[in-house]
Amino acid sequence: MSDDAQTSWVRRGGTLAIEVATKNWGTKIMAFFLALIVFIVTRDEVTRSFTIPLRVIEDPDRVLLTTPPKTVELQLRGPWVNVNRIAAVELGTATLDLREVSPGPMELDPASIVMPPGVVLDTLEYDHVDLRFEAVIERKLAIVPIVVGEVGPDHRLVGTRVEPDSWIVRAPASDLAGIEQLRTTTLDISGATSSVQTQLVLEAPPVRLNFLGVPTGDLPTVRVVAEVADVIGEIELEVETSEALREALPELAPSVLPGAERVSVRGPRAVLGTLTGLEHALRPTIEVETSSQRGAPISVTVRFEWSPDVPTAAAEQLSIVPPLIRLRLSPQGVELSDPN
Repeated sequence: MSDDAQTSWVRRGGTLAIEVATKNWGTKIMAFFLALIVFIVTRDEVTRSFTIPLRVIEDPDRVLLTTPPKTVELQLRGPWVNVNRIAAVELGTATLDLREVSPGPMELDPASIVMPPGVVLDTLEYDHVDLRFEAVIERKLAIVPIVVGEVGPDHRLVGTRVEPDSWIVRAPASDLAGIEQLRTTTLDISGATSSVQTQLVLEAPPVRLNFLGVPTGDLPTVRVVAEVADVIGEIELEVETSEALREALPELAPSVLPGAERVSVRGPRAVLGTLTGLEHALRPTIEVETSSQRGAPISVTVRFEWSPDVPTAAAEQLSIVPPLIRLRLSPQGVELSDPN
């Protein structure tokens, strides 16, 4: 065959190939895509790995001593199109319910994991942990109020109290073993001249406790009272009685009449201080009993009362001892002095 003949055949073959490739090209493209769809749909099953979190549900009656894994591994199996479109967030979480499990090797129920349609859970893998528990117990602990500072002068701290005086707590038995009581935060009573009361939160204990009646993690609030009282004192005063007796008994010579009486005043020391500097804190009033017998001794009652110079508020807190005395007077002098 000549070179011209060979060249002619090559040209005719190329032209035929181009014609086949370009003739009815729309139909050919559609057929290609249909074939691709059939390939995807009928493709063999595949497996794919996913990592999802492990959610732990606490048991209120016991505490877990070991640490479970934070995540688990899933192997999902199914058609390629179904498996490939799954995102890990669609699988949710695996669950470990401590209220239902027993001590020993941790076992997760595959049925607790919800599978998307069209796939199945092939394997469930996780770190194996030996579950160990400790019982949670309840105990009533006394509350001790913490009070600091010195009260004001002439006052004293009588005592402190807290309401309520105890609280029920829940915790593992080992955590409660070394705890005898609860403490309040600090109440400062420096300079107090009267009782102090306030609401205080409890001091955080060295271990985590659950306080019944308050939200988990919160600390209770209690009422603390510091009872402050006055220091009681006593002073002695001399009360002039001669002038009052002369006015009441002009018939008796001044020489036979008592000139003064000594009495005690009792009360808070801070209030007693208000009497300092008063010239006449007390004044006498005289009551004379009439006698039917001429020349008989005269019965006289001397009462001690506060002078107007003493503030009413102070007088109400003080007492006079004795508040009165009884005398029997005659021209010869005092026959009897009776403080009652």
